[in-house]
Amino acid sequence: LALEKNDKLVVNYLQARESHFRILVIQFIQMIGFKILVTGGLLLIGGILVINQQMNIGQFVAAEIIILLVISSVEKLITGLESIYDMLTALEKIAQVVDKDIEAQTGSEPLDRDTPLVVELHEINYSGVNGKKILQDVSLTLQPGENYIVQGPQGSGKTTLLRLIAGIYQPESGDIYINDRTLRSIHLNHYRSYVGQSLNEESPFEGTLWKNLTFGDTSISEKDVQWALENTGLTKFVKSQPEGLETIIYPEGKQIPYTVTKKIVLARSIIRKPKLLILKDPLDHFSEEESTNLMQFLAGKEHSWTLLVVSQNPKWKQYCNHQVLVENGRVIKKD
Repeated sequence: LALEKNDKLVVNYLQARESHFRILVIQFIQMIGFKILVTGGLLLIGGILVINQQMNIGQFVAAEIIILLVISSVEKLITGLESIYDMLTALEKIAQVVDKDIEAQTGSEPLDRDTPLVVELHEINYSGVNGKKILQDVSLTLQPGENYIVQGPQGSGKTTLLRLIAGIYQPESGDIYINDRTLRSIHLNHYRSYVGQSLNEESPFEGTLWKNLTFGDTSISEKDVQWALENTGLTKFVKSQPEGLETIIYPEGKQIPYTVTKKIVLARSIIRKPKLLILKDPLDHFSEEESTNLMQFLAGKEHSWTLLVVSQNPKWKQYCNHQVLVENGRVIKKD
């Protein structure tokens, strides 16, 4: 499979290069034809004029020099087109990235650490890139301090619902209200600073364990870091590392156990003590004892956050006092 894919890529590349050089060859041939035409025309006309004594040899030579200079300039222009084409291609490729719409960096900042967070979804609709409806007329209210479990069959729209609530996606229609204010009017980064999340795409990045937990936020104290480590079961792992919190973590958590990478992401999501904690299958592959301890901690009433978790693990129902059932992009049950 790897060889077949490599062959296909190489063939496509060679075809593109052949097409590119074919244009250069055609332009070079046209340039040679232009030189032959101009030079031949000059010799013919100049010869006739000299024979008819309408031009002397000096004028003929001067005219020839001027024509040759013009031809040389045209030749340099033609031969330099390859560099111009390469530059235009590079600019087009860069534009595919830098010309993307940038997320708006405007909006109000009405939230603070002392105010409870009420999230209300009103008739939300969202479609995928292929135009298929993922969520339809979803209405849901998350009350502060409550624990919610979202369940439903695979492909029902549960993960998309989490990403909308987290402010990662924007709904096509309907609205999301944060403390009775539309999310469209709130600075998204301001809102996200009150949201902790552990979704499927979340993973450690290359850097120290400290930076992986804090994202470089200097306002986070060592006490907060230790609190997150202890409550997610990472203390033992940190103690086993010679560099401690300065241990370098490789991209996507390579060379460390999968459960440790999940704990790092989980610790990162709670370290700022968010108002809303959004989790997607946070305890996969954990032992029974670890899962129970983490569920008790995350769903504990001593925390001020609202817990919203998507998981098929039935034990979550013991710790969540509200259940949301999603099917075919619709919320069919709320209690």
